[in-house]
Order: sequence, then C-alpha cells, then structure tokens
Amino acid sequence: MERNFTNENMEEFLRQSADGLKMRPSARVWKGISGHLNRRRRITGFVIGTSLLLTTALGYYLVNESSKNFNQPVANSNTKIEKVTSKQLQTTTANNQQLIAVATKPVKKNNFEQRFTETQDFTFTQTLLQRNEESIHNAFTPTIVDSYFENEATNELRPTIEKQTALGNPQSIESVLNTYQPKVRKLAWQTYFTPTVSYRKLNDTYIDNVAPHKPAFGFELGMTAKYAVSKNTKLRAGFQFNVNRYEIKTFDSYAQLATIRLNDRNGSYNVRTVTNYNNYSGYQSSWLQNFYFQVSAPVGIEFKIKGDDKMQFGVASTVQPTYLLGDKAYVISSDYKNYANMPDLVRRWNVNTSFETFVAYSTGHLNWQVGPQVRYQLLSSYVKKYPVKENLFDFGLKVGISVHK
Repeated sequence: MERNFTNENMEEFLRQSADGLKMRPSARVWKGISGHLNRRRRITGFVIGTSLLLTTALGYYLVNESSKNFNQPVANSNTKIEKVTSKQLQTTTANNQQLIAVATKPVKKNNFEQRFTETQDFTFTQTLLQRNEESIHNAFTPTIVDSYFENEATNELRPTIEKQTALGNPQSIESVLNTYQPKVRKLAWQTYFTPTVSYRKLNDTYIDNVAPHKPAFGFELGMTAKYAVSKNTKLRAGFQFNVNRYEIKTFDSYAQLATIRLNDRNGSYNVRTVTNYNNYSGYQSSWLQNFYFQVSAPVGIEFKIKGDDKMQFGVASTVQPTYLLGDKAYVISSDYKNYANMPDLVRRWNVNTSFETFVAYSTGHLNWQVGPQVRYQLLSSYVKKYPVKENLFDFGLKVGISVHK
C-alpha cells in the first residue's frame, strides 16, 4: 500500500488537536490568585514598616540612656567644686577678720613713730585685704572649657552681669546662667542621602499577575533648608534627585509587531511598533529594567515629638513637584503578549509625597538625622491616554547632616 502520511502532515494534525485541548483559567481562578498575592504583599509591607519604626524608637532610647549616663559625672564634679569654694570662702573671711583686729590694736609710741607705724600698718593691711579679695574672686571664677561659652555665651552674658553690678546686686554664676536664654537658630541647611528600594503598583490586577516584576535598588540625594517657626515645628524646602528602578520578567524572541491601544476624547486607536520581547515565550528568559531619573522640589513640615537640644525624635512630611529628566520604560501591549519601549507614553511632570520618622543627635555645630522614609508617586508614570496606570513607591533609610553656625 502507498503511504499518504508524511511527518509534516502528522505534526500539523497533532498541533490542531492540541489547540482544541487548550484550557484557560476562569475569572474566579485569576481572582483567587490575585487575592493570595496581594495578601502576601500587604503582610510584607506591614512587617517592613513595623520593623523600621521599632528600629527608630530603639535607637532613640539607647542614645538617650547613654547621654544621661555621660552627664552624671559632670553633676558630681560641680557639687565638689561648690564645696571647695565654700570652704575657701570661710577661710578667707577668718583671715580678713584677724588682719582687721591686728591693724586696729592700739600701740603706745611717740607722735612721729606712731604716725609712721600707723601709715605702714594701714598700707600693709590694705595690701593683704586686696590680695584676699583677689583670691576670693579667683576661687569663684570657673574655668570655662567649652568654646561655645568662651566665644558666644560670655559676650551675651556680659550686659547682664554689668547691669547687676551697677545696681549693687551681684549674683552667682549659677543664677546668671539660669536667667540666660540662648538664641534660637531659625535657619539650618541639611544635606541628605537615602538608599531606596523601588516598587510599582498597577491599576489592573490581571496585568500585575501576567507581568511579574521585582524591586531594584535606587537612591535619593538632596539638600533642604529648615526654618524654625516654633520650638517644635520647622518648615522645609529644597531640591533633590531620585533614581527609581524595577525589573520585569520576559523572554527574548524574534522580531514581532506589538499593538498598543490608546484612548482620547475622540475614541480609541492603535499604535504599532516592532519589539523583540515576548511576555509568554521565547528562546531565553530575560529581565527588562524600567528606569526613571527625576528632579523634584520638596516642600513640607517637620515636628519634634520628644527630645531636647541634644537629641530629638520626630516626624516629617513633604509634597514634591517632580520633573522626569530621563527614563527607559517598557509598556505592555494591549493583548499582554509583548513589551515595547515607547518614550512618548511616559509622563514628564508628576507629584510625589513622602513621610519619614527620624532620630536627630547634635554634636557641637553638627546635627545628624537618621530614620526610615516612604515616598509615593500620586500620578501615573504614563500619560492619560495609555489605559494602564502605574504608581511608583520607594522605601529607604534617610541619613542627613546639618551644620549650625
């Protein structure tokens, strides 16, 4: 018998039979998968946020306790100095009384000898009294070590001391320092750097499932000015640069035609472009990187919740008008099969917000500030006519340093 079947006919027959056996998951199955993935993301976000807040609170507590232990020996040394000066005062007062008694003791001499002796005794007594007064003054004059009191506090305390001396009411150093009110520094500049981890959030759960992504590292760098409007409140304004990155899983494939549907006021229309990336199959797996380089002008407010001039714990929030300087963003086609790089669909102007908690510690003229920060993009990364909406958000650890003059 003559054989009418070939290998090509058999492969075609098997392909047609397999196409009829394809099964697509129902909408209920996709909804269950989406709920499970979103639940894991919410739990992960809650754990990360709680860990950052607990770390900040623990750091504040440890630094505060170490500061208290450091200040304890200083108080004891001040008490010791106070006791020593009181003893010196009693000794000096007793010596003065003895000198006055000797000087006023009557002596029987002739007129010339008596006049000469009285003059000599008075001069000697006056010299000793002057030296004792100088010793008292030196005993009560503290040795100032801190350069801040040498350069600034002394000049500001001088009018108060002179005024009290003119009124005939001299006071101790402690009472003068208690009445001294230091100047409040209104303006301070801060430079900061924030390593970040970037994520994306899509408006379509189905796309988020068929187009998996993973976060990538970015950073934030900027400078801000802080203006104190009250003891616990400061206004912020400055500029900063942000780099946001995340990766999308795909496949390298042969050249294909990707179709993207766009919407405007006149209806819908399609845009087509050639791409080498397929979302479902290809000759090898690959990761595409979506990259955004932004500049922004953050404006906001900062509150000190607890602390003193040495260390503080607080929160801050800003609104950030943002402009996109550069990008490399891939968008998914309308049939979810391909990815294509289309720069015209990326939005240039956007708005971001940020929220942070921090611990601040002052060392002389420097103020260090460390704490976790969350930054969220309010508008989509893409223009309005592209139906897929993407919002970026970053988690980071902000480290800032301020210089006070």
